Amino acid sequence: MNITCRAAIRVVAPILLLVVWASTAAAQIDTYKAVERYNRVSKGANVEEWHKRLFDPDPNKRLEAVDSLAKDGSEECVKPLLDATADPDPRVRAKAIDALGEIGSPKATQVLSQYLVLNNTDRASKQRVLVALGRIGDPAAVDPIISYLHKTNDPELRCAALYALGEIGDGRAIEPVQALASSPDANVKRLASEALVKIKAKVAALPNAQPTILELERRLGPQQKPR
Repeated sequence: MNITCRAAIRVVAPILLLVVWASTAAAQIDTYKAVERYNRVSKGANVEEWHKRLFDPDPNKRLEAVDSLAKDGSEECVKPLLDATADPDPRVRAKAIDALGEIGSPKATQVLSQYLVLNNTDRASKQRVLVALGRIGDPAAVDPIISYLHKTNDPELRCAALYALGEIGDGRAIEPVQALASSPDANVKRLASEALVKIKAKVAALPNAQPTILELERRLGPQQKPR
């Protein structure tokens, strides 16, 4: 091979590599555009479109809409997802409740808390609601959860309520949680103990944390004399 051929190869080879790279990149872009088009057509182009699809008679399309809203995860998705928590299909309800917990917006607290007092709320939904409220961590949910904790005798639902109170970490929950730390149910007892540790740690970490009533009584009560 003469010098002229070698020089030509050195010039042409990088060009060929560049052409191959450009072709691959273009194919990837085309694939991305195809997926994007599919999402726009089949799942909706934006939150408003996904919200409209929540009223489709086909439950599978409603489930796809909730899935899209969950993946978006913005504050704008909270209202549509709250609407979906009342869907007749249990799959749609479950997905919507879980998504609200993942998003973690306090805007969902009031509606989710109301499901705890409604008699027609199924057990599985109540369990998911409690977990979602725990993930959201809004102190506004503490009183409704405590009220539900006193009302239910279901060990699994009690465990979910204890988990939620532990995650929120509000001092108002110390007394009712402590009352269940001696429960005969092993799981309730364990969850109560774990929740108590979390709550006390979070309360102690608050700036200018005020002592609870129990702590005040202990501090102001008669001191035991040393033996």
